[in-house]
Amino acid sequence: MSAPTRHRGFLLALVLSLLPLTGCWDRIEVNDVALITGAAIDKVGPNTILLSVQIFVPRSSSNNAMGNQGANVGNQASIVTSATGENIADALSHIQEKLPRKLFWGHSEVFIFSEDIAKDGIRDEIDYLMRAPQPRERAYMYVAKGKARQMLTTQSFLERNSAEIMREISKGKLSLSTTLAELARMLVDETGAAATPWIDMQPVSAPNNYDSMPSPVNGTAIFRDGKLVGVIDEFTTRGVLWIRNDIKQAVVTVNPEENSLNSVSLRLITSRTKIRPLIKNGTWSMDIQIRTENNALQNSTSLKISADPEAVKIIETAMNKDIEDRVRIALNKVQKELKADIFDFGGAFHRAYPKEWEQNKGNWEEIFPKLEVTIHPHATIQRPGLTSIKEVEFEEKPRR
Repeated sequence: MSAPTRHRGFLLALVLSLLPLTGCWDRIEVNDVALITGAAIDKVGPNTILLSVQIFVPRSSSNNAMGNQGANVGNQASIVTSATGENIADALSHIQEKLPRKLFWGHSEVFIFSEDIAKDGIRDEIDYLMRAPQPRERAYMYVAKGKARQMLTTQSFLERNSAEIMREISKGKLSLSTTLAELARMLVDETGAAATPWIDMQPVSAPNNYDSMPSPVNGTAIFRDGKLVGVIDEFTTRGVLWIRNDIKQAVVTVNPEENSLNSVSLRLITSRTKIRPLIKNGTWSMDIQIRTENNALQNSTSLKISADPEAVKIIETAMNKDIEDRVRIALNKVQKELKADIFDFGGAFHRAYPKEWEQNKGNWEEIFPKLEVTIHPHATIQRPGLTSIKEVEFEEKPRR
């Protein structure tokens, strides 16, 4: 091949390689999208839902970026708009008709179901959120007492909006947290049981009244076969977290001395829970081992924990009792009353005894409530802290 021919071939290849770089024909500019930060789903009729979305409003254009929707936004960081429909897809299309920008789910942080929706069942809604390409599988899921829309419109102080408040609380692992992917996985699991945080976040009564700010997470919503069957309170939820190995941060306060209201507060450093299934002579049982390491935060008792090893053992025994009591309360409520295996005991038996599980999985709803459960907590205090004032014996100085 001659030099000119090779030169022309090189130029042709270069031009062809540049063709894909001409741009994206279907691109959407950031100024043309409305970012959804949270969504709430309420029931308004037998076959009708109310979908509410919280939309982020850029501060630089809060007065005009959203057209009529943002006319009264002022300095707010977000707005909430709603529409009814037969399902999420239908309602979302009606919300889109109101807005000049294209709705985008990619930044959604929370999804909230009302109590009425949860009682009817949430499988269809979860199915849509998992099928649609934009909703984030890491978004956090909640069930709200009353109207779910109210949770999005609640005034926020430290964060830009209520969706960010709920996201940060879930990330902190101080209470139960459930993502969209985790909830979808629980709903299709063999046991069919699931759990999400339960919220009852009432509006603040007066502007800038920080003392009246409520705690949004008030317990745990329990599902069986995709439907809400009950709610447990915060105290019982702590026992659920111990069993599920979901507790990451906590302060535990115990009363180690008999007939005394004085207490010791301990900060959890690490916690690890192991569940061991056992089938013996046809009897199914579960052994729960809970090991925790803790630091002493405050001591208002007469126990000298910084100098007396026996005092440390007394406090460790008191914490073991607290853990066992909370776990037992959680088991009585969830296992005996609600009969929902949110602890994945069924999965543990499936892994340990695959043949027996295949033979009995159809009867799991009858086996689970009768399951014998033993609890073995083992709490240790790693650092008792410096000597407190109560532990110091002062010498009386002679008077002059």
